[in-house]
Amino acid sequence: MILHVVNRGETLASIAASYGVSEARLQYDNQLDDPAQLVPGQALLILLPEAVYTVQPGDTIYGIAQSQGISVKQLVRNNSWLLGQETLVAGETLVIRYEGEPSVNLRLTGYAYPFTRTSTLQEALLEIQELLIFSYGFTVEGALIPPLNETAIREQAREFGVDTILVLTPFGEDGQFNNNLVKVLVEDQAVQDRVIAELRQNALEKGYRGIDVDFEFILAENRVEYAVFVERLRQAVSPDGLTVSVALAPKVSADQPGLLYEGVDYQLLGEAADRVFLMTYEWGYTYGFTGQW
Repeated sequence: MILHVVNRGETLASIAASYGVSEARLQYDNQLDDPAQLVPGQALLILLPEAVYTVQPGDTIYGIAQSQGISVKQLVRNNSWLLGQETLVAGETLVIRYEGEPSVNLRLTGYAYPFTRTSTLQEALLEIQELLIFSYGFTVEGALIPPLNETAIREQAREFGVDTILVLTPFGEDGQFNNNLVKVLVEDQAVQDRVIAELRQNALEKGYRGIDVDFEFILAENRVEYAVFVERLRQAVSPDGLTVSVALAPKVSADQPGLLYEGVDYQLLGEAADRVFLMTYEWGYTYGFTGQW
């Protein structure tokens, strides 16, 4: 991997040719919306291939990946323009490996929303191992309300070999956040039983690998009941091999005041769930980083 500083008169094609890389890869790695608008002094990231393959007539992505000993996902990740290309073109060069390719073992997680563009989702699915699909809501009676576009998102994730997680939030029938639903759920045993039963059923029928509980603005008086709900959910689905995670508002102290924090007991929820997410984006940009512990 090197950095190239654009000189006057250079084009994307000439730079790509000088390093023996494809224009498509160079454009993608540097997120160039208009590759014709290079500016002298602009720095470009160059990933240098270590092993390449020239496409032959009749080749398929699966066949090439199998012959080169890599996964289809890795092949597409190394040649990401293939996402928007319906067929392989004989003579085009595909990268099998890059020089200095990292070998770290990371498990990356991301969120998908009903409005997430297919192209954006596909690019993310190349890099992550787990996708949280946002989000199931529920009624005051405990009936689940599935998210729009759920099936299409799940199918995309399955094609890329990415695990899916069902996300539960207190969204009402109008699709809006309803703080009263949290109170109803944690205080009404019958409602809670129905929500847990339907969560388990949906997760198993649709191939989810786990359930993430993403509640905010829990009342301080419900902090214990909320943790009990998470624990009961984990006990109900754990025998099926499903995991339960919980998204937590970030706190700087156990007794931090405010509706966002007072109902969140880190110790109780940490003991109740298999894992937790710290929603550190609450401290800044809405779609910022979410830390996992």
